[in-house]
Order: sequence, then structure tokens, then C-alpha cells
Amino acid sequence: MEETSIVSNNPIYLRILRARFIARKRALSHITYYPHLIILILVSVIFSGCGYVTGSDLLRHINTVTIPPIANESTEYGLEEDIGNTIKQEFNRRWGEGADSLFTATIKDYKYLPLSLGQNNQPEQYRLIITMSFMFQDLKRNKIIRDEKNYEKIHDFYVVVGRGKPPETLKEAKDNLIRETAQDIVSSIVEEW
Repeated sequence: MEETSIVSNNPIYLRILRARFIARKRALSHITYYPHLIILILVSVIFSGCGYVTGSDLLRHINTVTIPPIANESTEYGLEEDIGNTIKQEFNRRWGEGADSLFTATIKDYKYLPLSLGQNNQPEQYRLIITMSFMFQDLKRNKIIRDEKNYEKIHDFYVVVGRGKPPETLKEAKDNLIRETAQDIVSSIVEEW
């Protein structure tokens, strides 16, 4: 006697089996190819560099900078010389003196303010604020690279012991403010994104 299966010859049953097979195959293909797709995307992003160019690449053709004396509109005498010399030193770490580019600056304001008072209403912490405007021009390509109208740098310091930071004298704080300002300005120009 020959056995026949009624179910296996049923066209609806065959369609259901085939649909299940295709669904499983698709599900397995997603599992198999999904990690490969992620790896492919990550590798392409890493090698493409996302299209970013650093400022140093944009300014590669600049080897020298001219820095005329800085103008001082504040009431702090001699500040322009101190900050001018420090900015020159920062630029000279990267470039020499010459006519590839031009940096001009004006000190607009300089403030010395008490921040916190201690016992007997004596100031324990002060804030130094310098406000400047500056421009950096690429003279080779006749292009303005950076034009800041209201750049502001703040340096807070304590004059008493035991506040987390070591105390500073006004001269030390002013020197730190000048150094930080010069480093910040030159880095923002040379390494600008």
C-alpha cells in the first residue's frame, strides 16, 4: 500500500511553508549582515575623517606673522606691552616674524573686582577681566581669518590661604591672566576648526 500525504500536496500548505522559509532566511540574513554593515559604516567614517579640516591645515601656507604694537584703551598703564610681548612669544612658537599674516589688537577694558568677602568684610577672592578686540589677516590670500570685537578673558584668584587654590598676589594674577589670554587667542587662531 502506498502512503500519500494529503497535506504535502496542498498548495496552501506549500505556500505557508515557503513563506516561513523565506521569512526565516530574511531574519537570518539581517542577523548575519547587520554587524558587517555597522563595521563597514564605522570604517568609512574613520577613513573619511568626516570632512573636517583643522585650522593648522587651512593656514599651512603661513609661516610668518607681523604684530604691530597693541593699542590700549584701558586705564591700566603698560598692559599693552605685557600682553603684546606675550602674544608675540606665543606666535613665535609656531611662526617667525614676517609678512605672511597680520595680527592687530586693542585692549578695550581691564577690571579688578572683589568677588567674595571674608571675616571683617575683607575681600578673599578677586576677579581680573580683560576685554579686547583683535583681527588676524592672511596677507598671502588677502583674507580675514579671525575678527573678534568683544573677546573677554577672566581670571579668578584668592588672596587668602585655605580656599582650594593657592593664594596669588595681584602681580601673579595679572601675569597669569596675560599668559592665559595670549595662549587662548593664538590657539584660537592657529588651531581654529
